[in-house]
Amino acid sequence: LGVDTGKIALTIYELLLGMETDINKAIVHTKINKLDLIPSAVRLAGAEVEMVATPGRETCLREMLQDITAQYEYLIVDCPTSFGLLALNALVACDEVMVPAQTHHLSVAAIEQLSDIIVMINQKLNPKLRVTGLIPTLCDRRMKLTKSMVEKMESIYGRNLVRPRIRLDAKLAEAPSKGKPIQLYAPKSNGAYDYIVLADDIRMM
Repeated sequence: LGVDTGKIALTIYELLLGMETDINKAIVHTKINKLDLIPSAVRLAGAEVEMVATPGRETCLREMLQDITAQYEYLIVDCPTSFGLLALNALVACDEVMVPAQTHHLSVAAIEQLSDIIVMINQKLNPKLRVTGLIPTLCDRRMKLTKSMVEKMESIYGRNLVRPRIRLDAKLAEAPSKGKPIQLYAPKSNGAYDYIVLADDIRMM
């Protein structure tokens, strides 16, 4: 998105660790109309260890986001694929979960694990939490594995839960290094088209 995080002093790391309490100070306005973000940084990798002794550490993100909920139509939280304290904060803070899933056997197994974790969080920390979509990614229609994995996702979770798939596209891998979203970097690419279809699908939910 063209934001140089190396030049930004205030990120989600400082907010989670309590070094800054005003979340509005961390909001960065991007070049894209109506799209703001709170940047991350490499130092966030150590946050889980540093937050261990923090009281209410599972709800830090939820409490921060409550201050800006009324300002936005959507709040999207991107979190690590591994399950730890950062991912737990995201799941406690959000009402809905969308899970990007590569079309191979390990991803399906990971989704099943995540489902169990979400049930636990739903019961103990966030009763509003629900899974509203699985997003098949890196889909190569030439491979039988892609088709079989999408079919397996649909059989386990239902067709209504499996969102439009994202095809394998080198342009998607290139776009972040150029500091642009795929729609600006390669607007005619398969990746750009697929994400527009996905966005329309989410808006219609």
